[in-house]
Order: sequence, then C-alpha cells, then structure tokens
Amino acid sequence: MTANSIKSSKAFSVFKDSAICIVVLTAATLAGYAFKAFQLADADIIMLYIIAVLVISIFTSKMYFCLISSLVGVMLFNCFFTYPEFSLSVHDAGYLVTFVTMFITAFIAGTLANKLKRNILIAEQNAREKEEAALLAQNEQLRADMLRSISHDLRTPLTSISGNASTLISGGDTLDESARQQIYTDIYSESMWLIEMVENLLYATRIEDGRMQLNISVEILDDIVQEAVKHTKRTHPKRNIIVDMYDEIIPVMADANLIVQVIVNLMDNAVKYSDEDSDVTVSVRRENAHTVVISVSDHGTGISDEEKEKVFDMFYTGGSRSSDSRRSLGLGLALCRSIITSHGGTISVSDNIPNGTVVSFTLPIGEVDLNE
Repeated sequence: MTANSIKSSKAFSVFKDSAICIVVLTAATLAGYAFKAFQLADADIIMLYIIAVLVISIFTSKMYFCLISSLVGVMLFNCFFTYPEFSLSVHDAGYLVTFVTMFITAFIAGTLANKLKRNILIAEQNAREKEEAALLAQNEQLRADMLRSISHDLRTPLTSISGNASTLISGGDTLDESARQQIYTDIYSESMWLIEMVENLLYATRIEDGRMQLNISVEILDDIVQEAVKHTKRTHPKRNIIVDMYDEIIPVMADANLIVQVIVNLMDNAVKYSDEDSDVTVSVRRENAHTVVISVSDHGTGISDEEKEKVFDMFYTGGSRSSDSRRSLGLGLALCRSIITSHGGTISVSDNIPNGTVVSFTLPIGEVDLNE
C-alpha cells in the first residue's frame, strides 16, 4: 500500500467518523425536541445525549470522537434546551454542575463502550487466530496421514510388481505357462490398483484446491450406470454385478464422468470388501418427483455404527482391509461425498440385511426437452 493510499484511507476514516458524529448528535437533538414537546424532564433529554455518545463510541474508530461528542453534546443541550435558548451562555449557575456531570457521565460511558468494543474485536481476532491455527494443524495432520497412507499403500503393490518382474527376468524361461500367466495377472492387477489410487489422489487434489470443474447437463441415468458397470466388469471380470433399474428412462442433472467415477468407486469398495462368490447390486429408484436414489450394496462383513460416521472422512480407513488384503487409502468415499455434494445431492451408508453394506446417494432429476 502506497503512502498516498494510506493517507486517503485515513482521511476517509476521519470523514466517516465525523459524519457518524454529526448524524447521531443531530438525531439526539431532534429526539430531544420531541421529548420537550411531550414535556419530558431535562434528565430524559440528557440521557439521549449520553446514549448518542455511546453509539458514537461504538461505531467510530478513534477515542477522541468520544471526547468531542461528549463536549458537543453538552453544548447542544445548553444551546437548545436551557434558557436562554440558542445561546451558549449559562443563565442559571446550577446548570454548570449539570453540564459537568453530563460531560463526565457521557465520556465515561463512551470510554467504557469503546473499551468493550475493542475487547470484543480482540476476542474475535484471537478466536479467528485459534481457528486458523487449529485448521492449520488439522491440514498438517491430514498431510501427514496422507504421506503415511501413500508410502504404505505404494510399497505393497510396487514390491509385488518389482518382485514378479524380477522373477520373470531372472527365471522366466524356467516357469511353465500357467505360472507366467499368473505373474502377468498379478502385475496387471497391482498396476490397475496403482492407477486407481493415483486417479483418486488427483481428484482429491482438485477438490482440495477448488479446481474441480462440473459440466452438469441432462444425462440419462441408465447410460451412466451401464458405463460404470462396464468399467467395473473389466477390472473384476469374475464378480457378478446385478443392475436393478426401472424400465423407464430417468434423466438426471449430472456431470456424467464424475457420477460414473462415484458408482465405480462404490462398486470397487463393494467388490473389495465382500467374498468373491457374492453379488454386488446397483439399484435405482425414484425418491420423489425431483430426486432419484442410486444404491450399491454388497454382502460383506458390513460397517459398524461407529465407523459409519467416519467413512466419508478423507484418508479414513478404519484399519479395514479388502478381501485381497490390500489396505485402502481412504479416498474413495470422501471423493464420492464431495462429488455428490457438489451436485446438490446426499450420500449415506446403511446396513444390508442380513449382512453387508448399502451406500446410497441422490441426484436431482432433470427434464428432457423433446423438441431438441
């Protein structure tokens, strides 16, 4: 900030505070005339000026405005409400005591109000600083958790990939075809898991930085679900995925790519945390005329009530492991919640009776213009 801008800012502040003094004292004087018309006592009019000084002390930035307004208030009372009117002369010596008392009372009240205002501002500033410090500590903890999770979760698949690659390099010719095929499958599986984790990390970074752009338009929900199911079947070809949808076409307001990502994440979780011979179900139902509910259910071990409150937190894993013994990075459900919330929907976890988990989210139903 330049010297000229600082001077301009100070000048504007003084002008604003002066205007407040003039307006408030003028209002007190006009109210005093109203009091006088109703034949109220001088003490009531004096109280108006004391209140005016309180207001000025609260809404002005400098202490000297309290002093000036106290003095001007006494002069206005003397000029307009004591004999002789419209004069600063004092006809009755007893009014001198009144003026001094009025000035001292107004100044003390204004000073206390000013100090109270300053204490409130200091308290608010301290509260903001504490909140910022707590948020900073939380972010640092989040980063530490992220680094621990990434380092732990990268080590396992990378170790597997490097070990399998080393086996192929050193003794691949001695292995039979089925053994080599199994190694290829393991390398591919671990690589796909790494790709999924990196994609989730990229989404998390975009969400945290506020760079995730939504391209919301009217989309056919059946197309979104089928695309997500197709993707999941490519990565989990042995799992049986059931799609339970209405025969009707349901248009939704959504960013299709992001909603596909949500459903894929939910199905991946359902696959990972349930037995290989169990089904994963994707169901769609209308909640009302404006909302549709999409649910992904499995028949795994389920989630405890305590963990249900935390599963949408970033990097929360609950110490759980998937059926293939991999540890989750704890990004999937947090990303899903961010995406669904940005669509104006909600997401929740419930039990799948008799066992398993159901994750449901809502989307707004759109309208299709048949004339387009």
